[in-house]
Amino acid sequence: MHLIIAEKNISANRIAQLLAGNEKVRAVKEGSVSTYSFDNKTVVGLKGHVVEVDFEPGYTNWRSEVHTPRSLIDAGTVKKPTEKKIVNLIQKLSKKADLVTIATDYDTEGELIGKEAYELVRAVNPSVRINRARFSAITPAEIRSAFENLTDLDFALAAAGETRQAIDLMWGASLTRFISLAARRGGRDILSVGRVQSPTLAMIVDREREIENFVPQTYWMLSLATEKDGQPVEARHTAGRFTDHEAALAAEAGTKEPLVVTNVKEGQKNDRAPTPFDTTTFIVAASRLGLSAANAMRIAEDLYMNGYISYPRTDNTVYPKSLDLNGVLETLRGGVFDADVAWVQQHRRPVPTRGKKESTDHPPIHPAGAATREALGQDRWKVYELIVRRFLATLSPDATWTTTKCMFDASGEPYTATGGRLLSAGWRRVYPYSEAKENILPVFTPGERLPIQKVNLEEKQTQPPARYSQSRLIQVMEELGLGTKSTRHEVIGKLVSRRYVEGNPLRPTLVGRAVTDALDNHADTITEPEMTRTLEEHMQLIKQSQRSRDDVIDESREMLHRVFDKLEEHRKEIGEEIMEQTAEEHTLGPCPACGHDLRIRHLGVSQFIGCTGYPECRFNISLPGSTWGRAIRIEETCPDHGLSHVRLIRKGSPPWTIGCPLCSHIASNVEALRMMPSMADDIVQRLHEHHIYTVSEIAGMQPGDLAAIVGVDAEGAGRLIQEAEDALEVLRRRSELRKFIRKIVPPRKGRSHAKIARSLLEQGIGDIRALSRADPAALKKAGIGDAGASELLEAARGLCNERVLREAGMPAVSLKKYQAGGVASPDDLCYLPIPYLSSKTGINPETVHKHVDTVCRHLGRPTPAKISRVALERGRKELLEVPGIGEATVERLYLAGIYDAATLREADPEEVSSISGIAKARLYDYISHLK
Repeated sequence: MHLIIAEKNISANRIAQLLAGNEKVRAVKEGSVSTYSFDNKTVVGLKGHVVEVDFEPGYTNWRSEVHTPRSLIDAGTVKKPTEKKIVNLIQKLSKKADLVTIATDYDTEGELIGKEAYELVRAVNPSVRINRARFSAITPAEIRSAFENLTDLDFALAAAGETRQAIDLMWGASLTRFISLAARRGGRDILSVGRVQSPTLAMIVDREREIENFVPQTYWMLSLATEKDGQPVEARHTAGRFTDHEAALAAEAGTKEPLVVTNVKEGQKNDRAPTPFDTTTFIVAASRLGLSAANAMRIAEDLYMNGYISYPRTDNTVYPKSLDLNGVLETLRGGVFDADVAWVQQHRRPVPTRGKKESTDHPPIHPAGAATREALGQDRWKVYELIVRRFLATLSPDATWTTTKCMFDASGEPYTATGGRLLSAGWRRVYPYSEAKENILPVFTPGERLPIQKVNLEEKQTQPPARYSQSRLIQVMEELGLGTKSTRHEVIGKLVSRRYVEGNPLRPTLVGRAVTDALDNHADTITEPEMTRTLEEHMQLIKQSQRSRDDVIDESREMLHRVFDKLEEHRKEIGEEIMEQTAEEHTLGPCPACGHDLRIRHLGVSQFIGCTGYPECRFNISLPGSTWGRAIRIEETCPDHGLSHVRLIRKGSPPWTIGCPLCSHIASNVEALRMMPSMADDIVQRLHEHHIYTVSEIAGMQPGDLAAIVGVDAEGAGRLIQEAEDALEVLRRRSELRKFIRKIVPPRKGRSHAKIARSLLEQGIGDIRALSRADPAALKKAGIGDAGASELLEAARGLCNERVLREAGMPAVSLKKYQAGGVASPDDLCYLPIPYLSSKTGINPETVHKHVDTVCRHLGRPTPAKISRVALERGRKELLEVPGIGEATVERLYLAGIYDAATLREADPEEVSSISGIAKARLYDYISHLK
């Protein structure tokens, strides 16, 4: 068997389909892992890394006095499976294989994943032949070529990946433990530190300091407005920025008619077509479409695995000679881009544009297969179209512009105006992402005189440097040698998910600044890019077999030990600095009730805003549970309450900005206050003045205290308290309804549980009891389909029935027996015959009578006559002696209230037949035997 190992399941499936050609591929699942077989070949996908590197046993206790954070630098490591089912299947298939081909992505990470697969195979089949397929796109031509030209694993490239893995584990684990322990942070609040992450964060913090410390400088710009043949023209003073106000005023005063044209220069300039995409330039371009770096790469990876584009992780900006550019163009013919491709083919530049970076691993990012908007969906199409149009632009001619520069003299003051007109659109015809702004001037001739319509002196100020956008930060990281093309966007994602930075452009949070400042003050090697850049350069040398893995790891250990020399010397100061600064991280501002600080508190999945004056001050504001996102403070402040705004952050979801927590608290509780019939605007205002915002606070007050606050008598205060308690009960039932709906009805796009509950409330359905009686049409109006409505109504009725029975005093054990016997409602117990109930549940008839009596009394209904167990057993025997009556017929007779010979003899056959379903003729026959 020929075993082929791909990097992921999706690529395994596609590779199998491409290699099989017209042959049918057999897809089989072993456990939860899919394999794709044809001929004698089987293709199986990994899940990226299926093993991980971790420290050897004994290092899990962070507070161990033996295995301190520093000890992790020299700790031994082991590899252990993270995807046991995949590992087991790979090794099971490897035992049967006579040839294994590694078909993971061809880059450092992919080669390391391939080496991990190699080692799994070798562990169970030491002698099997293993080779390597290398490709840059999962297309028919690329895959066929790769499998016709198989090679060996690049162990030097894999060693570079292993080195990075080991170094990142060593630095990240040891520094994270040290800083977190020093600052007394644990659990979800640990402070992460990393070899690439920390200098990247430091750049964001440094930029924020530059912005805060920036002192604007005032300057003046002088311009005038004129016109020719009705066309307005703006000319600017040739001095540009005036930093001397007196000089600017003098130039303004001296600007007088006549305005004379002194010189006109015309020219032409080339607007060069853009160069091919590498990973960084692609991320920058995608950011202009509103995509984050991580999202752009996720989509590009998906397009690659489905054969639409080439491999998106590349440093190359030069198309290799081996790339069939004509073939790529032909692939795009006949679809959405047909007209653009035809134009490019007709006007194609002699040589494609080329960037400054050239490598041999992968070509620049380019389209590899045709696609449609319908097949890809909005975001994937957006990225695919960007890559297609960039490719077309690199083959298109340059754009050309005509330029005009006019010089003017206004009584000795020199002015200039420049214009440009697009002469030939060139590449801009196929690449609309870069706007071409024309400024066409009228035709001027030297010596002509023009009017001065207005002279404008503008006072301006220099601006601070801009915060980093994600795409700009990735560019700077590349320039400084931080991270790799494959990891830079992931590093930024980690900074966001760890709440070190927020927003786009990126700004540091308080905790991000605290960690950076502490490291800057005591171990700036961690926050400077030099150390990381040096290690990156040395890992590149491993790829070229000029350095060894062990050599670079030992070098890294020495660097890290020098860092710890400084850290351990200042452990106390580092911890105090971080704790002092991060106390602000959760502080929102003054408590409206007592003036102490309000802080965000996290308790497991619960979170709320509480007063630091507790227990004397019990003011608090509830927040959604942390499943909705972890609450953090942001910079915006409420002008009314002086409180910082709050945002909920959850990985993989857009942030939810709550805003001012007190404004939100007031707004969310006003509706509940209005549920109280006696509540008026002036009472609400007085309550708010005393920092009382909720019905639960009112319900918990003493009448005298409430009367003094709102200005009513004791009777009025008592009424308000009772109304608050009533409102609380309504709110409780509404909340219970929402939870019930969430439990039964699955979520769906466009149909949130809150939206369903809101629609039901508008239709007068505010609790589970009302829901149990609802018309299915009401549920349909709320967006629930027929099947879902039926299930929801049935569940609501079942719950309401159970509650009534419990309220009546039905024992829980007995209730379960009735439910198991299909007796679910109070009506069933009141109206079904006792013999039938006893038979269905196995409960003694005397006990059944007791239960029935309890329920009937609770509902105000008459209780049926009692039947003893002896009478029921005797009657059963009597019935079974009648010819034709068996056990099944007895059960049906019980349903009609017939339990012995006497009740059968007196029965009305027509009525019994309608209840039991026994034919009337048979019933007449049974009765005749008794008579």
